[in-house]
Amino acid sequence: MGPSGDKISPELKDLVADTREKSENKVNDVLSKLKDLVGRKSLGDQRDLEACKQSLYSHGVLQYCSSSLKFSPAKIHGGYAVLTQMADLLSTCCVGLGAFRDMEVFSHDFLPSVMESLLFLAERLMNRALQDKAHNEIIRLFRKVFDSIGWLLRAHTHLIHHVLGSKHYENIQICEDDDVSTVTVTTWNNIFRANGAVVAEMGNRALTDIMDDIVYKMSSSSNPVIGRAAVKTLVLIMDHSSSTHQLIHRRYRGLADLAVKDWRGKGFDSVLDQLIDHLRSDVPWRDTKSIS
Repeated sequence: MGPSGDKISPELKDLVADTREKSENKVNDVLSKLKDLVGRKSLGDQRDLEACKQSLYSHGVLQYCSSSLKFSPAKIHGGYAVLTQMADLLSTCCVGLGAFRDMEVFSHDFLPSVMESLLFLAERLMNRALQDKAHNEIIRLFRKVFDSIGWLLRAHTHLIHHVLGSKHYENIQICEDDDVSTVTVTTWNNIFRANGAVVAEMGNRALTDIMDDIVYKMSSSSNPVIGRAAVKTLVLIMDHSSSTHQLIHRRYRGLADLAVKDWRGKGFDSVLDQLIDHLRSDVPWRDTKSIS
């Protein structure tokens, strides 16, 4: 019987047995069986899929998956590619569990540990890519792990503060490689586009951390992919949080002029004009004491 009194299925029992060996040896077996189980449940009733994900958590399978992201890729057949698949499946299983008894512990204890494992893997992939001149495949995997991070953040927005406080994320954030910068800025753009309400909910301190990085990348890069993503993200932030207008005026003086000088005519003038309109239409000398 499971922790909630449910009868454990033979396929789940087999999967749980594999996860008891906390080493690299069973990663491929766990990944394959987990894919099959979740894939079958995805085709059925939504409540069955929710119950399946709850059981994977309550029986420790998801905990194993999270820990596995820190395993040595050299000891796993398929290496980083397998760990990236595990990250994708883990993030899928951490969204859409419905309501269950241990939800509070799941949300506030387990999910932050999952996010830390994902960021650990992302940083490891970034460092590997920076060492390897022909790093296209590794950057593709890095991008996939950030897709998993973004998926989790869109569903569990309280984790944004955990990400911003993570040393692994900080190390990724300060990297000046164009491919890495594109991934991080695009991730925030996708999150804010999917759920604009989170911009107003997260507070100016967290937004300032994100905007500082975006404005820095926007001012230091000449890559139009980074420029476009940065401009679009700033527009989203200003569209959804009126309190950021004065904050931006106060903190990033001259941003409108920089935007025109560096990015006009680079293929995204329409969204650039929206940002410039925002920056030039707001009155910068209004009282800003309420902004913290």
